[in-house]
Amino acid sequence: MRFSDLLVALELVPRQQVDDALARQAQTGRPLGDLIVEAGLLSARQVQTLQEGLPPPPDTLPQLGIDSRIVFDILVKYLSTAGQGTTASIAETLAISRRLSAALIESARAQGIVELKPGIVAGELRVELTPRGRSMAVEAFANNAYIGPLPISLAEYSQRVLRQTIRGETVTAQAVASAMQPLVVGEELLAKVGIAANAGRSILLYGAPGNGKTSIAERMVKVFGAMVLVPHCFEVGGQIVKVFDPSVHRRLGARNDRPLAASLLADEFDPRWVPCRRPFVAAGGELSLDMLDLKFEETARFYEAPLHVKAMNGVLLIDDFGRQLVRPEALLNRWVVPMDRRIDFLKLHTGQSFQIPFDQLLVFSTNLSPRDLMDPAFLRRLPYKIHVAGPSVEDFAGLLHANAAEHGVEYPEPAIIWTIEAIQRHGTMLAYYQATEIPQQVADFCRFLGRPPVADESTIGFALGNLLVR
Repeated sequence: MRFSDLLVALELVPRQQVDDALARQAQTGRPLGDLIVEAGLLSARQVQTLQEGLPPPPDTLPQLGIDSRIVFDILVKYLSTAGQGTTASIAETLAISRRLSAALIESARAQGIVELKPGIVAGELRVELTPRGRSMAVEAFANNAYIGPLPISLAEYSQRVLRQTIRGETVTAQAVASAMQPLVVGEELLAKVGIAANAGRSILLYGAPGNGKTSIAERMVKVFGAMVLVPHCFEVGGQIVKVFDPSVHRRLGARNDRPLAASLLADEFDPRWVPCRRPFVAAGGELSLDMLDLKFEETARFYEAPLHVKAMNGVLLIDDFGRQLVRPEALLNRWVVPMDRRIDFLKLHTGQSFQIPFDQLLVFSTNLSPRDLMDPAFLRRLPYKIHVAGPSVEDFAGLLHANAAEHGVEYPEPAIIWTIEAIQRHGTMLAYYQATEIPQQVADFCRFLGRPPVADESTIGFALGNLLVR
């Protein structure tokens, strides 16, 4: 992605005005940022802050910051699989600039790894492996089968994580209130959630089921507006660890179909990084300890990053805590060091361990008693313990009436009172989910029988009979 496309993706400048600035840049040769400022679209400080946060595209092999053997291994594996390549296709596959792609091809030619073949593909000469290059490809595939964007170094990844820490973003009360819509959340609870998110420290949401703990946690990532850069993968000890996951990471904007210019006018940044919103990762009853370790693909022989690494600089929700197959104590012990020191240790299949930052808003959600799940030492490590209570009678009545209107159900005041009293007589506490589910089931009941959608004792009794256990 180019800097110009990022301005549009972040909704800082409209596309038409960015295109106008690009046209002026092509005519004058001046930096795009200066033209954006002169047009009054952004301040000089805004442009400078955004540009300084973007890693420049490497123009030479040493600037990649990784062992050149890894670079050539991925190159020969790609050419071996594709049969041939061009400057553009190599740049696209390895996530590098065309300028570096041309330099890489020239270096590979000098070493007798590739050769140029007659014939033009999309206006460029074809590149194919030499016998030596094919031999290198066999060796490279024996190490791993990874073909894709070049990795960044572990050191560079760690620096970037710390630079875009979730603790570095200021959360406002307005952002929290907006993110929680359309949930009904009281002002006191909004304040607690906002303060905890702003602090970027671990949170425990607890309380009776059906009152929105998971829904609140899922919306917490929306209170953060900053962009983060996520690497396609990083390298450690000669091994490749994949990080970017389309199912987790919300990529900003679409990929640019226009070819990247190899001139000084090009405004792209290092394509090995993917601009994203802060990620949100959730794990519930399926969570096990091995999901918190590197996953080694035996066939491909490279690694998939664990859950908390994919959630780096974002929000990690441990939902339904205490209902996993693994004992709660084992999971909690896994988090002790990361929560205290904000670092984690991962191990390769070779036995080598390495250190990585632990930077995410870690949220535990449970409807079990925290004292039954955790000992005092671990409760101390959760500085924000937020009780998510059920609704008051007034809030329940208001929500029941609003949900009934959404479903087209007539729900008169006496019916609302009868509903609340029936739930209380049953000995069950009022919960937000009941005010959502009851009108839905009344509507379902009436639709099936062809009756007018009216809440009365018979239709409400049907709904409560399904919701409340005898």
